[in-house]
Amino acid sequence: MVSKTRLFIIGGLILLCILVFLWLVVLRSSSELSEEKFAEVYVQLSMAKEMFAADTVKLEEEKERIFKEAEVTWEEIDNFVNRLNEKPQEWSKVWKKIVEKLEQRRQDLK
Repeated sequence: MVSKTRLFIIGGLILLCILVFLWLVVLRSSSELSEEKFAEVYVQLSMAKEMFAADTVKLEEEKERIFKEAEVTWEEIDNFVNRLNEKPQEWSKVWKKIVEKLEQRRQDLK
């Protein structure tokens, strides 16, 4: 027969494993890029590409500035795209957000 102490230790270890798992799930989901932030970064990168097409050095500097300001990395962008590629129907929502942001920028320039 298993002693109460041993059961207590086993139960504690199981509880600890569950807590670590939940913590990792929360940590992973909180670091995922939102559709809103992706759309904003995408629009800024697109505009930078148009503005600095002839000056690759300036374009790279602008890209770095955009990523730093948005607190986003290329890896996060790639992960977001890969996640959406697994669910192609989700792209329509993202493209809508991008179009809305582009339209807002156009209105702001008028």
